Amino acid sequence: MLEIDKEYWIGKDEQLPFFSTGASKYGLDVASQRVDRLNRRITSLEIKLEHYQAIEKEIRENIEKLEGLEYKIAKLRFIDGMTYQEIADELKYSYGYIRKVVSQGNKEVTIRLVKQ
Repeated sequence: MLEIDKEYWIGKDEQLPFFSTGASKYGLDVASQRVDRLNRRITSLEIKLEHYQAIEKEIRENIEKLEGLEYKIAKLRFIDGMTYQEIADELKYSYGYIRKVVSQGNKEVTIRLVKQ
């Protein structure tokens, strides 16, 4: 959407911005301010995207270290985006049992972090 907005202000050909709809209607000064603001916003979003992609990679790497039921639960929860109830239904376990497995895993991780 930002790219579409940017095209409105600067046009399809950045070498000839005075032919854009926004520049023709509001002037080059306004168009240039809007484009600068849009470029900053796009850059900000690209930085955030890189950050979130790094987090996703780390999550995937940590999930791959798990085994058995913990792996299945983590994959369904954090990669496939399922709720614990949906996971319980999918794996044919009770919701309470799934929560218990998750809770035990969380305690083990907390203990490991505290010992470091």
